[in-house]
Amino acid sequence: MSYRLAFVSSSLASLLFVGCGPSGGSGAGCKDKLIAGDLVITEVFADFQAPTGGSGVDEGKEWFEVYNASDRPLELEGLTLVHSRPDGSKSKSHEMTTVTIAPGQFLVLGNSAADLLPPYVDYGYSADLGELFNTDGGLLALKCGSTEIDSAQYNTVKSGHSRELTSAQPPDYTVNDDLAQWCQGDATEFDPGNFGTPGADNDCTPIVVGQCNDGGTMRDAVAPVPGDLVISEIMTQPSGDDALQEWIELAVVHDVDLNGLGVSRPSTTTGASTVDSPDCIHVTAGSYVVLAKSVDPTMNGGLPPTAIVGTFKGALSLVNGSTGTPGDLQITYNGVALDTVTWTKTTANTALQLDPDLIDTTANDSPSNFCDATAIYDVTSANKGSPGMGNVQCNLLPPAGMCADAGTNRSIVKPAAGQLVITEALANPAGTGTDATQEWFEITNTGAAAFDLNELTLKGTSTTNAIAVSDCVSVTAGGFAVFAHSTDPTANGGLPAVAATFTFALATTASVLDGTTVLDQATWSTGTAPDGKSRQLKTANTNPADNDVTTNFCDAQATQTYGTTTNLGTPGLANVCP
Repeated sequence: MSYRLAFVSSSLASLLFVGCGPSGGSGAGCKDKLIAGDLVITEVFADFQAPTGGSGVDEGKEWFEVYNASDRPLELEGLTLVHSRPDGSKSKSHEMTTVTIAPGQFLVLGNSAADLLPPYVDYGYSADLGELFNTDGGLLALKCGSTEIDSAQYNTVKSGHSRELTSAQPPDYTVNDDLAQWCQGDATEFDPGNFGTPGADNDCTPIVVGQCNDGGTMRDAVAPVPGDLVISEIMTQPSGDDALQEWIELAVVHDVDLNGLGVSRPSTTTGASTVDSPDCIHVTAGSYVVLAKSVDPTMNGGLPPTAIVGTFKGALSLVNGSTGTPGDLQITYNGVALDTVTWTKTTANTALQLDPDLIDTTANDSPSNFCDATAIYDVTSANKGSPGMGNVQCNLLPPAGMCADAGTNRSIVKPAAGQLVITEALANPAGTGTDATQEWFEITNTGAAAFDLNELTLKGTSTTNAIAVSDCVSVTAGGFAVFAHSTDPTANGGLPAVAATFTFALATTASVLDGTTVLDQATWSTGTAPDGKSRQLKTANTNPADNDVTTNFCDAQATQTYGTTTNLGTPGLANVCP
């Protein structure tokens, strides 16, 4: 927004004449007839940020800016500049020499000698005002004799950043009396490492709690209440940098402003973030909007720019979820929780989406109402999700602790202690490049009753994969279950039915967990067997203790062929060791 007048002379030099710096002056008052409000103090730069290896001295680098709010050129000869602490102590002054400022124009006054002015300073007052204060604030005043034309305080100085009067309205000598109408210059770099707008319109608007700038007019923000916003999609594990590519989607139920929205993890007191902006972040009912770690598509993983309405920063980081340690997220406003979700699984490069039929702050309390996204939104990294758009239908999981048995939900039957035993593994399939597709391992149910694999977790050396499926995956008494990289027999080497898949590489160990409880962990060695032979636990040693001893395993025999490959083993069948 520009406040300069369209009829300003094409040559500023014809209206603005820089004097020779400090003047003894008579103190009798101004040459021109000035009244209160003709001049407005609009910006203060108190602490220069020196480049690496440079001097941190502010001499010749400090400045403040005034604006001609009148409708005529003003001659400033005789105007007294006064600098002090906010209470008037430590006062110093300077009487200006001949200089004219056009209507609607800015004049930058700096602590430089007239012959050493930086390019962004118009008038030098040398060292007459002393150094601008970096801490505890200061007061600048413009006077004609005893008549004050304008004054303004400055505070909260940050090195390398000016303090700017709000750009939400034309500069006004009463508005600049309110410290809440000042903000930190961050957008425009006028000198390497230093930010501000010397001689130009200011470019920031202060954040006023409960208010926002709507097209140049400050108004009360439309505060969201519970039910107005629904957490509808979460990307916790993007392919790139989590600190830049995590994001959250909100489904908007009613028109609200997001200014002041809090984003946090309720399970921890650290990492909260607030969506702050001086401009109104207005969102409309029926839309889907994204809060991201970055607004730059080259940094955030290719998120659609039009979908991003704000950022969540600071230490807040979304976490992967598991049955034992769920991930969590909460949005708040003025300390009131608007919506909270948890999740019990995470798939790499894949967002969790709330079923579109369940856009509700109660329905999204259930992790089973979320599913993995399938559409790719970033072709460069194959990240999946629908940021800023409606979600696809989910093949919904039953509620936690239940599975679907012939279309009817029932409680999951967990294996008893010692009932689940890892009995065979193929860690080195035959051929080149087959490990990623043809590895597998097997478990045996040693008990007298069936159990379900649902909600158990498979683990290699460190990576874990949760068994999260709708239908009950049962293992009968004395039965077997095979875990592999793929359920496709043409890809996995012709295995029998695969109960669940895993993504980790098999080495010399595998585990099955219930939450954080290890049901069984087996350890084997590759021995002297060539690739293509499974390691089989001897029948006499089918218990969770004996399969930790590598000598209790044998190599698959030459007669134990299966599937369509040259691999040997007895997947899904009893082992037969010599």
